[in-house]
Amino acid sequence: MTAVLWSVHCTDGPGAAERRRALRAEHSARLGAAALRPLLYGPLLADDGERQVGSLFVLHAPDRATVQAWVDADPFLSGGVWQDVRINVLRLSDRSPVRIPEEPSLSSSSSSSSSPSPVMDPAR
Repeated sequence: MTAVLWSVHCTDGPGAAERRRALRAEHSARLGAAALRPLLYGPLLADDGERQVGSLFVLHAPDRATVQAWVDADPFLSGGVWQDVRINVLRLSDRSPVRIPEEPSLSSSSSSSSSPSPVMDPAR
């Protein structure tokens, strides 16, 4: 099956800040070592631009089950940081200034120099 883009929107639960701090190193190490590697990711912040309220990921994966298994293995989920996780297919607009390769490698065995990277196209 052809890999498609998936968005993973994770919302923190009450009191997640302490658990997030305690699990950050394990979570971060996993992002670089898991077989399925995000194309982009980052924390979601409150309107103050400081307090973390969740996480957002964009992944290339063949199906929802693969993405769900990836989420299920994250220490932020098992450690109670994320209260709610939403997984959706993401289709980039033809007008998006960021272009993502059609079929990036789904394996972490690729060297970092061959890893896909979003391409900014200011003409779009």
